[in-house]
Amino acid sequence: MGKESMLDREPSQHDLPPARFQRTDQWIPVYSWLESLDTDEVVKSKDILDWLNDNPQVKDQLCSRHSRYHLMHYIKKCHLKILKRREKKVGSQPLNKESVLKVRKDVVAKKPAPVPNNPLNNIPKDSDLYIAKRNEALRKYEILLELEKKLSPVFSMKK
Repeated sequence: MGKESMLDREPSQHDLPPARFQRTDQWIPVYSWLESLDTDEVVKSKDILDWLNDNPQVKDQLCSRHSRYHLMHYIKKCHLKILKRREKKVGSQPLNKESVLKVRKDVVAKKPAPVPNNPLNNIPKDSDLYIAKRNEALRKYEILLELEKKLSPVFSMKK
């Protein structure tokens, strides 16, 4: 799916409203449908499936390239952005929070942030403090190993 240059585009594509997400022909019918909906809530999965079933050519094209999960998630995400854009233009009531949360809970969580810089990480390895901390950590690790050895038979018997 390569990006088209401005010169390669057909004249009809210039008429598309701004903020389209993937400007590929396969998604244009979906955008048009989403923009035609007159609702302030994010489109439901059942409505998406009904629309796809009513448009078998679009469905075949999209399903050949994307998983059902991706289709549902992406279409809902696009509709949410369209609703937010409408809200900015009209200045109407805010979106229904439940529908916004429903779309967002489908989004995969980001990776956790890296561990903040700890001053103990910067201790020279040959210092007494570093050696004491390392020995303490080693003792705690050995205690945990012993505890695991003692408890593993107890837990394996309960199965």
